[in-house]
Amino acid sequence: MLKNKVFILVAFLGLTLFAYGYYIESNWLEVTHHQIILNKKSKKIIKIIQISDLHTSGIKNLEKKVIYQIQKENPDFIFITGDISTPGGNRFGYEDVLKSVKSKYGTYFIPGNWEDWEPISDLNNILIRNHIIDLTNKAAKLDKNLWLVGFADAPTSNPNLQILNSIPKNSAIISIFHSPIFFKKIAGLVDLAFSGHTHGGQIRLPFIGAITTPPGSDKYDQGWFIKGRTRMYVNRGIGTSIIPIRLMCRPELSVFEVRY
Repeated sequence: MLKNKVFILVAFLGLTLFAYGYYIESNWLEVTHHQIILNKKSKKIIKIIQISDLHTSGIKNLEKKVIYQIQKENPDFIFITGDISTPGGNRFGYEDVLKSVKSKYGTYFIPGNWEDWEPISDLNNILIRNHIIDLTNKAAKLDKNLWLVGFADAPTSNPNLQILNSIPKNSAIISIFHSPIFFKKIAGLVDLAFSGHTHGGQIRLPFIGAITTPPGSDKYDQGWFIKGRTRMYVNRGIGTSIIPIRLMCRPELSVFEVRY
């Protein structure tokens, strides 16, 4: 009798947590704000929004929240750090979301592991139509003495560090890439880095943190990491992967004010 009651209680708690993680927390967007100083003597500031791991099948409740917050923040630049695609998604749903992602001066994209595993049909034209720049293994000048470099995903493709050689000396360098394990290669070569991929683990426990993270994460599960001159931010992402729930790990849209 007691065993039956315990089983029923455990099953009830399990179903409750699953329902909360699926219906509530996975749609409970958190907007995080960060201030970074790359040049203490300068008064120039840009606002950047990072979007990572959308895993979207089209505009639904969560995507509407993301679009609203982007419009509210009115960023100078948007960086999309990979994994737009999701199993069962299609190019029409992806484009519906991407055409609503607007910035003042430029939106930049680099692919994640899902784009390498399941290439998006017509992705190049989708990006072009919606004025999104594919920065895979390329560099772009954002302002005088401020450059952005984008890299292919380290575990599933071939990031090219040689592109750093094209950037003038004494420039501040921001980099975007998908899997944070690449931080081991880029640390010391750039000033600021943005990555995603980990989803923060999706399920986190008190005092333990992420139960697990995908290959390519290493020890970099979420938030800030510093090595030498380089600071990296690992975004928890918007969507979910494999397991469609989040616990103690809300979807994240991150906003950065960078003084350079």
